[in-house]
Amino acid sequence: MAAPIRLYRRAAAQAMKTLFIVNPAAGHGRGAARWKTASALALAKHPHSEAWTTERPGHGAELARKGIAAGFRSIVAVGGDGTLGEVVDGWLSLERRPEDAAIGTWPVGSGCDFARHFGITADAEQLLRALERRNVRTLDAGKVTFAAFGGGTGTRFFLNIAAFGLAGDVAERTHRKGKPWGGTLTYMLDSLAALLSATPRRMELVLDGAAQPSGLYHLVALANTSMSGGGMRIAPGADASDGRLDLVTVGPLSRLQLFRRFPLIYSGKHVGTEGIELRTVRRLEARADGPAPLNIDGDLVGSLPAAFEILPKAIPFLCP
Repeated sequence: MAAPIRLYRRAAAQAMKTLFIVNPAAGHGRGAARWKTASALALAKHPHSEAWTTERPGHGAELARKGIAAGFRSIVAVGGDGTLGEVVDGWLSLERRPEDAAIGTWPVGSGCDFARHFGITADAEQLLRALERRNVRTLDAGKVTFAAFGGGTGTRFFLNIAAFGLAGDVAERTHRKGKPWGGTLTYMLDSLAALLSATPRRMELVLDGAAQPSGLYHLVALANTSMSGGGMRIAPGADASDGRLDLVTVGPLSRLQLFRRFPLIYSGKHVGTEGIELRTVRRLEARADGPAPLNIDGDLVGSLPAAFEILPKAIPFLCP
């Protein structure tokens, strides 16, 4: 009877093998300090686990791919939405992934909107319970093919939000100066600054293969989950497992109208007001007259023209 027991223990150890991908810059450096406090507990309870640190933008995707190849069965992003987005990007860029592997997050970044949507906190005990119970929920993901800043095309996957227009302008500002006041306040101030000079762009949209009349838009957002920008409920009813993206468009409102509607975005009550429309799509193609940078899960990533599509049930995710 000893052999089956050894095999069981080996399988259990394999299932507990967790890789924590830690972004030391998350939360303006505060994430690294919080992880330092929690890491001893996490690694002690999961002795087959390791923590790898990102060193540059995009490194999280590379580490996720290496982690899967090394046999880790839980890949946990320790950071914010950008760190989680990189891990997802690495996961989905692999042609083959183990059926028993899953992704998780410990939200210690500045935005953490994905975690807010699912009620995931920075409580270390909650994270450890999720790893032990392995309550895996299969989620949709988004894929964007876009014009790269250096020329040619690029591809990025996302779990949360892809947007352009005002959201792209905000991503540019945040990329330049960081998030010195944390995610919520920084995104709020940068959004208000963008509204001061807001000018609608002429865009051409193709929704699920149907070309729309050319129109003026301040914002176009494709949401897999409900929140972005440090707590803004851009798409309050978004469901990350319905096989569709919530498409929110803001038409050519005046700046005064934009300022009046801005507070409503934190409760989701902006949807349905004049000039703001919500639909669901599986694919969107977009181009604009002039520059239109992309905001993908809070990161500045390329520009239009771009194509966005849903990847149903693409991510096995560890939920509390």
